[in-house]
Amino acid sequence: MHTPPAFNGNIRKLALFESGDLLCGLDITYVQEINKNIAVTVVHRAPQYVCGVINLRGEIVTVIDLRTKFGFAPLSQDEETQIVVVRQGDESIGLLVDSVSDVVLADEKDIEPPPSNLAGVTGHFFNGIYKLEHSLVAILNIDELLIREHE
Repeated sequence: MHTPPAFNGNIRKLALFESGDLLCGLDITYVQEINKNIAVTVVHRAPQYVCGVINLRGEIVTVIDLRTKFGFAPLSQDEETQIVVVRQGDESIGLLVDSVSDVVLADEKDIEPPPSNLAGVTGHFFNGIYKLEHSLVAILNIDELLIREHE
């Protein structure tokens, strides 16, 4: 497992998005693109958290419903849902999220270790908590999320 890259010394850029009751953050270096209104083709006999696949300019990308992955009620796909496409090695994975809200600069010294359980979600999916003025950001551990994806 590797440490997410830092910017300007100890500052990380985090893309923020909502998934169920959680405000999640993801190091922007993992984010390939953000899409909405893309048709997802259902894949039969896939794990429950896999919504299906999308065709992204000729590349087939598996789409994971983060709500289902985290144990929340599944997300109904509508015009507000978005797919955050992340790059892991030579593979792209789509994360179906409620909405993408912002990009923030987070100082490493303000990021705390995650609790073992966060809003009912097992802590291994996160590698830190960042405090905003009025909320907490659960920083996704994309390596752990995608490793478990292939189990």
